[in-house]
Amino acid sequence: MRDNLPTPGRVLRYPTSNLASAFESIRANQPGLIVLDSGFLQTESGHGFVERVNLLNIPKVVMQAAVFDRGTWTMKSIGERPAAPSLTPSERVVAVKSGLDTRRAPRFLVQDLAQAMADGASIDVIDLSVLGAQMISQPLMRPNQKVTLGLPEVTGTIQVTANVAWSIYEKPAQAAQPHFRVGVEFNGAVRETLEAYCRRHCDATPLPVRR
Repeated sequence: MRDNLPTPGRVLRYPTSNLASAFESIRANQPGLIVLDSGFLQTESGHGFVERVNLLNIPKVVMQAAVFDRGTWTMKSIGERPAAPSLTPSERVVAVKSGLDTRRAPRFLVQDLAQAMADGASIDVIDLSVLGAQMISQPLMRPNQKVTLGLPEVTGTIQVTANVAWSIYEKPAQAAQPHFRVGVEFNGAVRETLEAYCRRHCDATPLPVRR
């Protein structure tokens, strides 16, 4: 893609393994054009990254998908990318039927969750789905890092293996100290367990999906 997809002006390139640096560069430089690999856009990490960029509200920014077709790289509007893989319908795992759907599974705001753990350190889980979660962590977590999450339950702790999809350093004015906002992806084998867990500990209404 580097050599066969001409782009105007100065170009900064980042691998998907370094999403934190890519996001910080976008926030600092306010680019007019952002090009993302079409394969990356089909992942939970890709969907989450696009949502976070949209929250920056960069004026007049255009996001394009780089598509490799018949030996040639081309750019298409991100809105034209293929739909994410479909999920088996269930009581909680249902694709959101609206023009704002960019996730493979709806996320739910955590309501009554006690202190969760990640590799022995306390974390705050913000929202949860059967495929991933967003959380706040004081210790640094890096993209592609594997972590073991301990989700508290009345009968004990549910252990879940997760892969860090993205990690953003934040220092809110009202917070006593900085932290990392982290997105993780779960192993698909725990879907049924997490579906039941969401019913017990999350709001019944899915969070709105921004594009």
